[in-house]
Amino acid sequence: MPDYHSGIASAGVKDAINGRYGDVIFATDTGISVCTENGTWYSVNARNPGETPYGVLAPLETMVTAVALDAEGHLWLGYPNGLQIGDGTGYRAVQDLDLLKNLNINCITRWGDEMWVATGRAGLHRCHGDDWTWYKPAGPEGLGCHTIVSMVVDAANDALVIGSENDGVRVLKERAEEIRFEQVTYGSDTLRRVSEVRVDPFGGVYLFNRTTVLYYAPDTGVTPVLNAGNLSAFPIVINDVATTAEGMLYIASDNGIYGWNSSGVALHITSGDGIRANVVKKLFVDAYGRCWFVVPGNVGYIPPTAGHATLDLSAVPVPTPMVTETPLPQTPAPAVTAGESARLFEGVWAFFEGLFGAGSRG
Repeated sequence: MPDYHSGIASAGVKDAINGRYGDVIFATDTGISVCTENGTWYSVNARNPGETPYGVLAPLETMVTAVALDAEGHLWLGYPNGLQIGDGTGYRAVQDLDLLKNLNINCITRWGDEMWVATGRAGLHRCHGDDWTWYKPAGPEGLGCHTIVSMVVDAANDALVIGSENDGVRVLKERAEEIRFEQVTYGSDTLRRVSEVRVDPFGGVYLFNRTTVLYYAPDTGVTPVLNAGNLSAFPIVINDVATTAEGMLYIASDNGIYGWNSSGVALHITSGDGIRANVVKKLFVDAYGRCWFVVPGNVGYIPPTAGHATLDLSAVPVPTPMVTETPLPQTPAPAVTAGESARLFEGVWAFFEGLFGAGSRG
């Protein structure tokens, strides 16, 4: 039995958010994990319920697909079979098809005092207090999306931006009056091949797929940022993006992590620099400026950096390492010279070799 108080429940991270106590909360394929401000871990799942900073939690299912905090700081957890909502004293399950038209939770986000929940192929739900509203994919509000796979609030522009599996990107700019979703386009391109959205802390939203990153703001529309060819001469796949408070755009790819700024590629981190595998699946920048990354079988973070300061990569113990995929050939970052690269990665920590052995993770 793995020790669920020594690290994250699994490297199968589905979602991550900043908590209310200086912590980071991870939804994974084997439970929910909380990394506290002092580095203590709490991990629970359906077979291993227990105490967390958010009270005693017995998850509905082992797989946790989404996590969010409401306006009062209570946890909302999404599963393939419904929702679980904290109220400060305990948790209640929402598995009523009168409220959720599909119980498979894709993603959750808070917009002001409302919670927005995307489920299965059933479009979008809004919860305000005890009132639930369903926005049908083909409803009069113009949602036009069946399977919503990503969703963020652009706080600077007070807008909800939605990415769908096959139906493009939508934006909701006004929720006080009549709800009306608008399609986001780039010229004549309806962006049907773009499904992922990530918020920019400076305002606006990044839209991306496996080959292209775009930027969208309600007042300026869509502008191109980069494509995979700008990062490497070799074919690569873009898996995720995240922005730091210093304005660095990190790009997770199958050839490591790229750092992009106004000058182009400013940083390139590969398995040889300590992230153990070149295939980087997910990124998340927390409230402290740490950029968490997920590679097959491992989770770690890049601490906040300035200029070409020494980069120390920190690892998180994971109960059962998975097989690491074969790295692609490394591509040097054109914006960093050999001398700069040597100074940059001097003293990089390799991942902990003493990871937990195989065992039942529940």
